[in-house]
Amino acid sequence: MLNPLTLAVVRHKLKAVTEEMVETMTHTCFSPILNQNQDFSAVLLSSDIQTVSQAERVPIHMGAMPLAVRLMAEAFEDDLADGDILMANDPFWGGSHLPDVTLAMPFFQGGRLRFWVALRAHQGDIGGLSAGGYSAAAREIWHEGLRIPPVKLAARGGVRRDVLRMVASNSRRPEDLEGDLMAQLAAVKAGAARLEELFRRYDAEEIEACVCAVLDGGEAIMRQMLRGCRQGRYEGRSCMEYEPAPGHLLPIPVIVTLEDGRAVVDLTQCPDQVPAFINSPYANTRAAVMVAFLYFSGDEQGLNDGSARGIEIRTRPGSLLDPVLPAPVGACTSSTACALIEAVLQALGGADPERAIGGFARRFRFALAGVDRQGRPFIWHYFFNKGGTGGNRDHDGWPNLGGLHNPGGTPSPSIERTEASYPLVVEEYALAPDTGGAGQQRGGLGGLMRLRYDGTTPAVLNASGEGVLVPPFGTGGGADGAGHDYRIAQANSSEHRLGVHDSGVVLEPGACLVCTSAGGGGYGDPRSRDRDAVRRDVAFGYVSAAAARAVYGLEDAPEPPDRRDSLHRTS
Repeated sequence: MLNPLTLAVVRHKLKAVTEEMVETMTHTCFSPILNQNQDFSAVLLSSDIQTVSQAERVPIHMGAMPLAVRLMAEAFEDDLADGDILMANDPFWGGSHLPDVTLAMPFFQGGRLRFWVALRAHQGDIGGLSAGGYSAAAREIWHEGLRIPPVKLAARGGVRRDVLRMVASNSRRPEDLEGDLMAQLAAVKAGAARLEELFRRYDAEEIEACVCAVLDGGEAIMRQMLRGCRQGRYEGRSCMEYEPAPGHLLPIPVIVTLEDGRAVVDLTQCPDQVPAFINSPYANTRAAVMVAFLYFSGDEQGLNDGSARGIEIRTRPGSLLDPVLPAPVGACTSSTACALIEAVLQALGGADPERAIGGFARRFRFALAGVDRQGRPFIWHYFFNKGGTGGNRDHDGWPNLGGLHNPGGTPSPSIERTEASYPLVVEEYALAPDTGGAGQQRGGLGGLMRLRYDGTTPAVLNASGEGVLVPPFGTGGGADGAGHDYRIAQANSSEHRLGVHDSGVVLEPGACLVCTSAGGGGYGDPRSRDRDAVRRDVAFGYVSAAAARAVYGLEDAPEPPDRRDSLHRTS
């Protein structure tokens, strides 16, 4: 019989291994998207390739990695040795989108394969039509960059310099890509070294028993949650912003059927795949569905592949959520994932309204490519100002935290480092009043950011995102949050409203980007909100006095004092 203390120690040690992998990556990688924004994730998988432990970084990575590692392992089934490290990014080999490169290392002990150590990282540039990826002009996967099927980056401990050179040569920033891949390699090696220590402390049979118990525990947690919901058939529906579609909206319908601790998620009614970068390969679709169920469960013991055992996902090959070649997929991890998570959460909210949650701000990002103050080419990814999250029965939404696919998982970069390293000046950074959806529990606030381009030559901006036409939804009587509003004020005083899929937008020196991010959806009737909470919102500048009176019914709402110094960062 497994000792509960041993189980607790091993479970937490496995988690510590993944966290050390993350720290190794953070301190050795080159690109700001990795060393500042931490757009990467680390997992440990069992010998039969089920996620056992993960560092809590980017949820949309974690649910997809088992499929990628499984196909990578199958590609080298008869040719795996101690010290091998496999690499892949191909969405049609279990990947999500091309910037996300996965490294996976088999861990052998006593002559047997015991674990897989894997880390997926979003590379700053992997080639393709647009600098930084996310090309809205892509009409097929080959437009989006270098496809890497399963290959060996290291063989029996030795790095294959030919493979590294070939991959790096396909990036606009080859030195960054090479350095970041070597950082990934160092991180998975660090994970393997820590596993060696664990196997010196416990015998293999004990550790394998703990792995089985962790996975069984994840399954039990999820099935218990599913049994606690009202059984039956529930529908959810979200939309994506896609200009050729009627009303510029593409529906994402979901049917969730719950029966005796089991869920069937039917995605077969979604539209056919489109010649645009919003298709979602199956691995990403699976990850998005699991993110929704794990959010709804809210129990961290379910953060492993055991929780997926009671969930069946049905897709239709050739559709938006299970495309086939040559579909482009660049925006799948943020745009399409957010829409799918929303639809699944809406369906689950019908099964258990008390667990329902308002919509989160969707991701609206852009990449800026130009020449820095020293005359060197640069690529900069916008990770600031992420928008608000939805309120729920017990809490207001978090302000300015980020989209459903990875809330808080990719931190905002340092303003000071950004201004020192790039020809950019942050003129204003503030929470934006009245952006959170009104409710008994208010949605989290979006933000306002004024960013001036201080270069001496024009730069090019490529946008990718959602959330202008589709605001974060309210639930249980709560109001929708405000949608995104991004504008470019050129130095000649002309103004351009930035669309979610604009590409090739020229930014003249002196231009200012004015980005107001979306607020989260509210939960419950705004008139039921605690009166003192409304007064506090007004005093803090979160809600205007006019909105407090008109929306919340607070007749004695005072005009707040000028709190600009505490709410704004200006220069």
